[in-house]
Amino acid sequence: MNLRGCFCMALLLSFSPLRVRAQTDHLQDKLNSVYKGKTLLLRNSYSGDTLAYGSDGQLRSPSIQGPWTLGGVEITGIVVAAPGIEIRGNRMGAVFENGKLRFVKVGKLQIHLDSDPSEKASEEAIRRIFLDSQEDLRPLLPDYWQSYLSGSDSKSRRAAWTSSIKKPDPATSRPAQVSTGAVSAPRAIHSPDPKYTKEAASRHIDGTSVLMVVLNSSGSAENIAILDPLGMGLDEQAVKAVQQWRFQPAMKNGQPISVQIIFR
Repeated sequence: MNLRGCFCMALLLSFSPLRVRAQTDHLQDKLNSVYKGKTLLLRNSYSGDTLAYGSDGQLRSPSIQGPWTLGGVEITGIVVAAPGIEIRGNRMGAVFENGKLRFVKVGKLQIHLDSDPSEKASEEAIRRIFLDSQEDLRPLLPDYWQSYLSGSDSKSRRAAWTSSIKKPDPATSRPAQVSTGAVSAPRAIHSPDPKYTKEAASRHIDGTSVLMVVLNSSGSAENIAILDPLGMGLDEQAVKAVQQWRFQPAMKNGQPISVQIIFR
């Protein structure tokens, strides 16, 4: 019996797990040095306090897409262990005050990520889950956020909104009637209040979300855009409320007309 050969094999079997553990610890330390303490935005802003992703960055657990202003994550720690990575953090809500953005804690969040335990694969998988700080948000958000993100102040945002409003097709629309008659203001006949999100309630957030709206000749709101947001999911609730509002339309020379309105 070759005892020396058996002894060498025993050493190999004993030290291989230690090498794997060392690699895992190195990866864990590297990921924590890069991400721990940072606040990032979840791609698609999925709701919930536990999320599970595949190595392709696709969500595997049941969840719904929420407002991006509730999609912040402050990473408090990353644990690397088979069969993947655990990202632990605080769910953060975005609040706009005097045009400035700040994040506040609204809950806890744990993310499980199936990933190959290599540094390159792990970092690529994490980048699929979170937005890069330089990434353009606009392709990921609804139309009513586009004007806000396209400008740097109220004037430029109004200009972006005005240019985005669909113009009537000259081939099918009637020629405009030149008139100097007075215009009567629209009057609300059904105006439910927006709902208050639980995240905003938990932090006692209140304020005003300013919207730009076209009230059409039928008395409905269209081309809704956020001019000055409040955050914490409240702007989406304001948009949903205005979409349900009904008006007696503005009138000119006895005819209903469309008008542009700013709601506060």
